[in-house]
Amino acid sequence: MRYHKAITISEEQAQEITSKRTTALSDVVVISRGERYYDVRAMTETEIKAFVDDLARAEYADMKAAVARPN
Repeated sequence: MRYHKAITISEEQAQEITSKRTTALSDVVVISRGERYYDVRAMTETEIKAFVDDLARAEYADMKAAVARPN
């Protein structure tokens, strides 16, 4: 996955960020995927879209690899 400015955070940190008014480059301040949370306040909307696309590709690759592995 490409380097992104997203910062991995805890669920508690995500809740704190979303409950406060914070400055951000876009309306999106936190991204959650499964049990992972990312602080994306320093990212533009274009960067966030690229980050989410990369996360989805990585998740797909992981699922594809899991299916290919024999039990």
